[in-house]
Amino acid sequence: MTLTTSLPWLKRAQAEKFAIGAFNANTLEQMQAIVLAAQAERAPVIIQISGNAASHLGVGSRLAGLRVVAEMGRVVAETTSAPVVLHLDHGSYAEVLQALALGFTSVMFDGSDLPFEENIARTRELCSAAHEINACFEAELGEVPRAGIPGAEEGELTDPAQVAEFAGRTGVDALAVAIGSVHALKRKEVALDFARLDAIRAAVSVPLVLHGSSGVLDDSICAGIRRGLCKINVATQLNGAFTRAIREYLAEHPDDVDPRKYLALARLSMAEQVRERMRLFGVAGKAA
Repeated sequence: MTLTTSLPWLKRAQAEKFAIGAFNANTLEQMQAIVLAAQAERAPVIIQISGNAASHLGVGSRLAGLRVVAEMGRVVAETTSAPVVLHLDHGSYAEVLQALALGFTSVMFDGSDLPFEENIARTRELCSAAHEINACFEAELGEVPRAGIPGAEEGELTDPAQVAEFAGRTGVDALAVAIGSVHALKRKEVALDFARLDAIRAAVSVPLVLHGSSGVLDDSICAGIRRGLCKINVATQLNGAFTRAIREYLAEHPDDVDPRKYLALARLSMAEQVRERMRLFGVAGKAA
């Protein structure tokens, strides 16, 4: 199947109270794991690429990496009958434009560090560019903190009083909200701020996105989906499964030098983790 846009799926998820999983990939094997899981669970899926992942794949150049990702995304999407979205996560202004030109079907502009008016202006410009090619556009209001990164550990919770103006003036298709989650947590220990989520949901009808779900308690994720979260981002939890499989294989086979052996096991391990998340999010079987 060719790459598709996520917006119809986000709207359906919102109406039916499930969430689309957006799974980060850093390598070809991780992209394959995501698609294998989608095929097995008969679910729509979002392959998500961060700027850091693009830099890795571009050997230090994010823009070169985006070209690599665009080609890889098209190829892996053609291997499955499941709907596959290729999404740029936390892109800069230039990266968003580059991703759109390369055929990404969904993009996120992160203007969370900008003043409110400037965030609106830049977001509106990029949203218009995305809509010209029928790509889905996501932005962030507030700032989800990131564990272990000096200067990024505090973040800023989304102000419900600002969301209607932001969504109305920008035209975004999806809005990432900061409601207590934290990027890069390795243990599930966070509960979401449901009062804040309810206030945001009451203020706007756009699909809402949760970043940093790996550190959020599963019961809290499920409750958040019932309250209107339509897209759940997962990264650290998948990297953990992928890396553990490699460690275990090399511990048992210390003299083995064939990377295909441990990467194949890591791919399967991550695919199983993605499948488990799909079932938790209620999206399994939705593409049947």
